[in-house]
Amino acid sequence: MENRKIKIPKHLISEAWDYAVLSKKFTSNRHDFHEGGLDNKAQKMFEGKLGEKIFKILLEENCIPYKEDSSSYKEADTFDFLLPDNCTVDVKTRTKHYHTRTLEMVEQINRSPKTLYISIRLFVEKREGVVVGWCVREDFLKKNRIENQNYLDNFVLYDNELRPIERLFEIFKEKGYGSKLVQ
Repeated sequence: MENRKIKIPKHLISEAWDYAVLSKKFTSNRHDFHEGGLDNKAQKMFEGKLGEKIFKILLEENCIPYKEDSSSYKEADTFDFLLPDNCTVDVKTRTKHYHTRTLEMVEQINRSPKTLYISIRLFVEKREGVVVGWCVREDFLKKNRIENQNYLDNFVLYDNELRPIERLFEIFKEKGYGSKLVQ
């Protein structure tokens, strides 16, 4: 599974694009740190949604029960995925080879922490990606590295500080997660 490129099927690409287009005018204007700024919101939302679809494919391949975020595009989500035991997941998507960090806003970790953070490297043009690794909130807090590059304060973990995705799926299996969707 490690560094395996996962191709995103057309129906999931369409799903991600439709959501991105609908949500563009509702996406927070605070998120203007991407190249292209606010004018590029739909594209960045699309890329983030594609990263989520990659993780969804892995969940399904491993028969891990989940509930996908179904909040309205008009409101902020509270998770990308909900797993058994109320485990919340936030998928972090990056698109450039020089992106070597997983970021989470300090404000988010304090206000609305997730259980798991999954880091995805998306190859946008090829509509495929790899899982870089994963971490938990405590990993960010323990490292306590905060960076601010002309934007809000973010906790930062570098790729070599992330845990291998294989270990996460081993933990899921140890917990006996089945193949039925969370209700």
